[in-house]
Amino acid sequence: MPFKFAVGQAVEYTPLGEKKAGLYKVVRQMPLEEQAFDLRYRIKSDTEAYERNVLECQLSADVSAESDYADVKPPRSRGSHA
Repeated sequence: MPFKFAVGQAVEYTPLGEKKAGLYKVVRQMPLEEQAFDLRYRIKSDTEAYERNVLECQLSADVSAESDYADVKPPRSRGSHA
């Protein structure tokens, strides 16, 4: 099963809890897993300090202009208030 997206390609991804897609770049094609129903990728947004692991079915190559994307904010820390 060939990968649909190439490393370095811009893709759209909508994080859970967000209503608007964000612009991400494919960082890595993950190794093929036995019995996997979909291929996996690591993606990164310029607005986040971390990478995400996502399934191919969650990505889209239909990339709009950068100004059309929502600013993705990192999740709040859920640490204790001491």
